[in-house]
Amino acid sequence: MKHLFSFLTIFLLLFGIAHAQVPNSWRIDFGINAGVATSDAFEYALGGDIRVQKNFNERLSGTITTGFTHFFEKDHFASYNQYGSPYNVIPVKLGLKYFVAGNLYAGGEAGAGFAFEQWGTSFLWSPSVGLAFKNGIDISIKYEDYTRDRATKDIALRLAYGFGTHKIAPHKRHIEPATSLQWGLNLSQGLTTSAFEGHVFGVEGNVSKAISSNVEATFSVGYAHVFHKEQYFSTVNALYPSLGNIYDTQRNIMPVKAGLRVYLGDLFYLGGEAGVAFTSGGVTSFVYTPSMGFKFRNGIDVGVKYDNYSNYNIDDVLAVKVGYHFK
Repeated sequence: MKHLFSFLTIFLLLFGIAHAQVPNSWRIDFGINAGVATSDAFEYALGGDIRVQKNFNERLSGTITTGFTHFFEKDHFASYNQYGSPYNVIPVKLGLKYFVAGNLYAGGEAGAGFAFEQWGTSFLWSPSVGLAFKNGIDISIKYEDYTRDRATKDIALRLAYGFGTHKIAPHKRHIEPATSLQWGLNLSQGLTTSAFEGHVFGVEGNVSKAISSNVEATFSVGYAHVFHKEQYFSTVNALYPSLGNIYDTQRNIMPVKAGLRVYLGDLFYLGGEAGVAFTSGGVTSFVYTPSMGFKFRNGIDVGVKYDNYSNYNIDDVLAVKVGYHFK
């Protein structure tokens, strides 16, 4: 309770110096979340997120939020041997923010938490109360409940900085004429959702073609290598040789995908691709990849993506990507 009281004290002090909100149509912000767990199994929670916000009017806004959160275990799970590994989770949430008075708002989000290792996927919900400053700072207190386990809940302070309509605008991006093609090359670094695999490094060649002033069709061919977590893989290989061989032969993945990219402003886009992935072990899988990012006028492209494979022998991957498009 003393942690919650501290959060409320800070929040009320900030409310006293807050200014009126300046309405924006589109907005994107980057946040840091620091909190305390509500169970004895975990102690603190720390994470970061990215949020896209659409203001419907002066009081009501819709949000899409994703990121990464780590729960720090208490005393190496003393008296909680059933857990075994820390809680690392990727939340994906939809929500609403309602401005009660001035820049004071109440919010609510719901969605799914994609956790690593033993934890699996969980429904989550998160009420909050916050302040949105006209200089782009957004500060709030939230309660987040990953409902699959009673231990994975926290109360957190979120500090974020956002870009308004001068960066993220609802007008159309004026991309190249529909007859032009752009070639690109992306590098990516990410993590799998498996306890037996570690990080993933990938390279991808792609071509895009404008089909309207703010929509592109895309086609890509790539290669990704999955690096083992040796301490887990050696144990699995010793106990279950056939399972170890399956993981070992499917560390090299070659996806072939096509999709669309929609620009919500001059730089920011949402994308989606689907196709077939081939592995060095002879396994094929359907794959789809939602993504978001920024494509700059100088050709640089940065963003995040999530590769979801239908074959359970290939682990899903969350990655950061950096690329360059040649005109």
